[in-house]
This record gives sequence, C-alpha cells and structure tokens, in this order.
Amino acid sequence: MKKMRSSSLFWAEEGFSTVGMVLALLISISLIFTAACVYEINSCSSRVQEVADAAALAAENTVGEFYLVAGISDAVILSLSLTTAGCLGLSVVCACVPPASGLSKTFLEMAQKTKKARDSFSESANESLGRLAQALPFIAAVKAQEVFSANSSLSDGAHYQGIVVLSPWEVEKGDSPSFHDSDEALSEVEQSRDCLEDVAEQAEEAAKRANEWKQYGYEHDSISPDAYCMYERAAKLAGMAGSDNPFFSSVDTWSFGASLERAKTYYRLRYQTEAPNGQSVDELSNSALRKRFYAYAQETVGQGYVHETESSFDAFFPRLPKNTDEMRSTILYTETVYPKTIDAQGLSVLHAWNGCPGLAQGSNGMGSIQEMDVAGSYAPCPYCKFVPSSMGKVAAASSSIQNGFEYHYNKVAKAADEYQKAREELDPLSQQAKDMAGGLLDSVGKAFVEACSQRIDITPPGHYGVISLVSDTGTAQTRFPSSLVSSEGVGGLGARVALSSATLVKESSDEGKNVVTSFLDGLSGEGSAAVGAAKLALQMWSGFLGVYTQGHDALLETIESVLNGIPLMGASGLGPWVSDALKDTIAGFGFAPVDLAARKAVLVNSQHVLKADDSAFSARLLSAKGAALMSQGNGGIDGALSCVQSAAMDAIADLGGEFTIATIVIFDGLVEVPVTVALPQAITGGLTQAVQQGVDSLRGIASSVTGMRQWE
Repeated sequence: MKKMRSSSLFWAEEGFSTVGMVLALLISISLIFTAACVYEINSCSSRVQEVADAAALAAENTVGEFYLVAGISDAVILSLSLTTAGCLGLSVVCACVPPASGLSKTFLEMAQKTKKARDSFSESANESLGRLAQALPFIAAVKAQEVFSANSSLSDGAHYQGIVVLSPWEVEKGDSPSFHDSDEALSEVEQSRDCLEDVAEQAEEAAKRANEWKQYGYEHDSISPDAYCMYERAAKLAGMAGSDNPFFSSVDTWSFGASLERAKTYYRLRYQTEAPNGQSVDELSNSALRKRFYAYAQETVGQGYVHETESSFDAFFPRLPKNTDEMRSTILYTETVYPKTIDAQGLSVLHAWNGCPGLAQGSNGMGSIQEMDVAGSYAPCPYCKFVPSSMGKVAAASSSIQNGFEYHYNKVAKAADEYQKAREELDPLSQQAKDMAGGLLDSVGKAFVEACSQRIDITPPGHYGVISLVSDTGTAQTRFPSSLVSSEGVGGLGARVALSSATLVKESSDEGKNVVTSFLDGLSGEGSAAVGAAKLALQMWSGFLGVYTQGHDALLETIESVLNGIPLMGASGLGPWVSDALKDTIAGFGFAPVDLAARKAVLVNSQHVLKADDSAFSARLLSAKGAALMSQGNGGIDGALSCVQSAAMDAIADLGGEFTIATIVIFDGLVEVPVTVALPQAITGGLTQAVQQGVDSLRGIASSVTGMRQWE
C-alpha cells in the first residue's frame, strides 16, 4: 500500500518552511526583548527603593551625630562639675596645712570661677542642644534632599522627590542639670575656710612644740650608739642588749614608751646585779645603799606608764631624787629598814646595812633616815659613817653629769611632761580641725556624686528611627528600544513610590569614643601660662576630662596626681590625714565610663519604627501601610502627609552654616573653646520649598499606592 504524504504551509517531510522559520525567529526575538523590557521595568522600579533606603540611612545618621555632639557637651559639663568639686576639696586640704595655706584661697577662687563656667556652659549647651534637636528633622531632610538630588542627576530620566520623617518628630527633654549640692558645698567652704585655716595654724604651732620636745627626749634616749644617752649608758652600766635595749635610728620610730620600758629594765637589772667593787667598809656600805636605791627605783619607775594614741597622750615618768633634799620627799627617807644600836654615850646610831662592823654587839631595832635626821639624839656610825646625805648622794652624781643614766632619764621625763602639755593643746585643736574638714569634705563628696548624676538629658527626634517616603516622577528611558515591544513599556511605567526605614544600632568599635577623646584631648590646656594653684586646677580639669571615657579610676588618679604636687607635710600631721580623707571620699562612690559606642544607621522594617512611636504621623502611616498590604487603597497616606506638613516649617530660623552649642571659658580665659556643629549648607536655603515639593509629590501619587505593591 502506498503511504500518504502530508504537507503544510509551515512544514513538510523535508523540514521547516521559510515562513515558519521567520515566524519562530520573530516570536523568539519578541520574547527576548519583552523579557529585557520586564527586567528594565523591574530595575527602574527598584531604584526608587534604593534611593529611599539611601535617604533613610543619610537622615538617621544625623541623629547618630547628634548623640556625639551631646556626648561632648555632656563630657565638658561633667569635667567642669568635677573640677569645681575637686577645687573645693583641695581648698579644704590646703587650709589644713599651713605651709600650703596660700593655695587654699586660690583653689577656692578657682572653684568659684569653674562654677560660673559650668553654669554658663550647662545653660547654653542645654538650650542650644534643644534647639539643635528641634532642627534635627530638617537637617535630616537636607541630607535626604542631597540624596534625591544626586540620584536625580543621573542620566536615566529619574526625578526623585520625597520626605523623611524622624520618629518621633518631637524632642524629649528631661530636667536641666541642677547643681544644688555643689553650690551648697561652695557656700560652706567659703564660710568655714578661714576658721579652719586658723585652727590648723594653732594646731601646727602646738605640734611644733610637741615635736621639739619629742626630739629632745629622743636625743637623750637614742641619739647615738656611742654618745652618752639612755641607750649607751644602759649598755655600759647594766650590760643591756638586744630587745632589752633597742636602738632607734629616727625619732619617727621612737616613742616615750620605749624609753620608759628601757628604764624599767635598767633598774631591774641594776638591782639584780648590784655588788660591791671591793671589801672595804666604805665600798660595802655604798653598795648596800645603791641596792636600796635601785630597789626603790625599780618599784617607782615600774609605776610609770605611757598611753599614746593618734589623738591623745598621757604619760607618767616617776622622778628619782637627785640630792638629799629630794630624797627627803621619798620613801627612802621614811622607810624603817636600817639597823639601830646605842653607843656608849647612850646615843642612837643608824647603820647603812646589816653587815656594818658597828653591829657587832647586836641590833637594837630598826630606824629610818627621817628619825636620824629629825631627832637630835643620833650619832654617826664610826665605821659606815651613815648619815642622811649618804643616801642623798647615791644618785646625785649620775643625775648631774652626762655619764649618768639618771641624768638622761630625767631629761626624757621632763620632755615627756612638756610633750604632754603640748599634746593637751594640740589634740583638741587637731580634732576640731578634723571635724571641720571632715564636714566640709562630706559636702564635697556630695558635690562629686551630684556631678556624676546631673547630666544632659535630651532624647533627640529620630531615636526610634526614620521613615523615608520617596517618589520617582521622571520618565524612564529604555535601553532596549524595539518595534517588537510596545512603546508604552518603560516609558509607561508612571510614578514610582517607595517606603524605607532606618534606625540606630550601637557598634562595638571605638569610633564614638575616639571622636570624644580626640576633642577632649584638645582641651587639656597643656603649655598654658598658668602657675601655682591655677596650673594644678588646669591639670585637674584636664584629667577629669578623661573621667567621661575612663570612669572612676581616672577620677582617683587625677586627684592623687594633683595632691602629689601640693606640699602636705606639716608638724600637725593634718596634711596626710585630710589628703587621705579626700581620697576616701572620692573612693566612696563609683562612676562607670559612659557608653560611647558609635551609633550607626541600619535599614529595618518600617513597622518596627512606626510601632515604637505614638505620634499622629506614625499612627496614620502605619494604618496606611496596613491598608495597602490588605489591598484597601491608600488608607490615609494623605492624612499622614498633612501631619508632616503642618509641623515641618519651624525651628530653622536661627541655624546657619555653623551652629555653636556653647563656649568653654575658664580660668580667666586660659581656656576658651567653642563647641560648634557644622551644618549642611542647604539648611538655610530651599529646604522649606524642598519639603513642600516632596509632600505635594507624594500627595499627588498617593492613590497609586495599592495593595498590589509590597512595602518594605
């Protein structure tokens, strides 16, 4: 059977026909150009979103920059507040130290001047930052307009207009810094400084007298291992060594108590080791009387005491008789311990000791030197020759010349008495000065705490974020002109609208800290002509600038550094005490470094920003976005734009190309630095017109925003 052949205009068994091939090629080419046109349409449509994103980031970054400016101003106020408190503290310290009292008044004057500078700067900065914050939405708008203009200048036919709205729009301003405690401390120091200085001066004079007598006592106790003194005499006469007879190389390590203990040990050992130097009656008699004297000295000196604390001194150095008259006022005169006999004439005879040859016939009882001295019926012993002056002479020689232990002991005892008198005058004065200084330092401590708590409290517009609404009303020019695609392709795209949003996040980098630090470093005042207390005050202010970034450690280091430059040593010891008291006051509270992490703008879903803000604009725009996503038309965008338009034409009248926050002027003009912000040049130009055009453009195309368009 013959197979039937089929034929067609477009194909045959031999292959495609020419007409079919042409149509296939035309369809393929049309599809390629159509796909390219679709891509180009999508690309043109996406560019408006990119511009909206760029505008949002540029606008929100101005808010981040505001935080840096506010941080610098806050750091300056903190440093001036700390310097005021620090100068007051140093005024109190110097008032307690007469050698440095001249600095006290100067530091008080520095505190007064720094207070004025602080109040002036704080008031100016707080007001100016408030005005800058109010203008921040418009500064952000200028930044956005620059983005619109730069992208509109590209040769793709685009023309971008729109607005950016910071969320929230309004400034949130807390209470202005208040320095009640600092002012109170200043007033108290002004009122009490002169009195404190006078009391400290009296204490210093009393302390000098006390120290002179202490030095006098020390010199007779431990002046030298080889020179006559209690230490040397005890070693030579009693063989004392080691802990029984310590040597003190400095008066600062010596005390009256150490000298008294040396004397107690000395007389104990002298009593235990006393022995005659020969067997003659005179030597045996004298040895017996010396032993009697050492027994008395051991008991008497043993009753002595020294009670000494930092704030009191009470001592008793019992005196030993230096002659017969002084012996008569002691128990040596009245004690009945001497054997008595009756001689051939019937007169009583008193003997120096029991071994006297005059006692060969036995004793007739016991008597005292007083009996022998008062009664007229006593005769001297022909052997021991014991009379009242015999006992009086025992300590006479060693009490009258420098090679005697008693000579130096009596000198130390006199020094202790005079030292106690000086301390009785000094200690109440010293305590009075400490009480006065302590009270003033308590107030200064409150001023320090206040300085760390009274800060600039301004929350700028846009701290939640920024909303960017942008339209492209230009006519896009296709890069794929073709008769195969309708001419209504790209050119018929119409107006394009995009919504974007950005917010601030903190970065872990040190950029923010470095910006503040670099500014503060320029305020250190190094190389200035300041001298004396003014130089120390300037040094302190320079150090306190670092407290903002370094915290409490910088505070302590600065105070210690300045104190090291003040002569605090004095006889009264008030200098080291009040210096430590000031450092303890500062150490009693902590101050953590301020978080200076840089704030950078990042893109976020606009819903997060709008929900955080309860303003009318955010509420209406959030409603509009929700309606658009639900395919319910523009949902109130026109109302949202009206909210912006009604609030967008204020707050820039006082702004120019450079905006001065405040000027630092301290220490009689030694430091004078303005804190300024360079604003965009367009801030005083056509901003109002640009905002108006952006609102009109968006209002004109609001109806094109439908549920068919996805908002990011």
